[in-house]
Order: sequence, then structure tokens, then C-alpha cells
Amino acid sequence: MRGNVVRYDAVKGYAFVASDELDEDVFLHVNDLDFDKALMAVDAEVEFDHELGDRGPRAVRASLVHSPVADAVQAALGAGGGPAPIPLRGADGAPSAAEHPHDGFADVLSRAELRTELTERLLASVGDLTGRQVLAVRTTVEQLARSHGWLDA
Repeated sequence: MRGNVVRYDAVKGYAFVASDELDEDVFLHVNDLDFDKALMAVDAEVEFDHELGDRGPRAVRASLVHSPVADAVQAALGAGGGPAPIPLRGADGAPSAAEHPHDGFADVLSRAELRTELTERLLASVGDLTGRQVLAVRTTVEQLARSHGWLDA
């Protein structure tokens, strides 16, 4: 069965999923996810089995079909289909390195520069990400950038 997350509480570790096949929302606990809970968000599409519990339908063995968090990661990494790049400015109001013409060399960013620019882009492209989701995305992108030598040592 498939459905979309209509409510998610990351602190308490549960969600409710609406499915066209059932009359009521299905309870889903993060212990029943077959994917990283950092990808869970409102509007995520999940595929799940369900059973009838004491309080109504309960999802079991839920897998991820689509996630707005994964979309935000793709957009932040510039992998097509995401929103257009957002022109950013430094603290002094000057254009960021992203607005400079490409000279054949890659910019090497500090960790702070990467975090600031990435956070701004995530919030602009998917404004309803939770703080925990932004941190998870930033950590993943930071690890990728470090592995490619895109960050200062």
C-alpha cells in the first residue's frame, strides 16, 4: 500500500500516513522504517504493509518511494530538476563566489562557507525542512565535499 506522510513528529518518532485505500490515517513509528529517518518529512511518499492495532491501522515495514528531503539534497548538489540557483551575497553584500564567472578552477570553501550557503539554499528550495533534516543534509553534503577536496583542510 502507498501513502503520503501528512504529519511527522521527529522528536517523538512517529508519523501519520494518508492512503487512498483506507478511510483513516495510518500510524507509522520510525522503528518500522526501512530507510534513514532523516529522509522522513511531510509529503514523503511511503510504501508499507499495515495491520490493525488497538488504536487503528498501523504501518509496518515502510519503505521510501519519494522524499522532499532527498529532493532538497539533489537540488543543493545541483543535480538537474531542482530550482534555479539562488544568487547569494557575502556578509559584506558583495557577490558570492558562485556569481563570479567560471575560470576553469573550482572554488575551495571553508566549512563555515559551505554550511552557510547550503543552509540558505535548502531553506529557499524546501522551506518546510526541519532543523534535524537540514543538519542531516548538510552533514552528508559536507562529507561528499570533503571526500572530493572541495573544502579547506
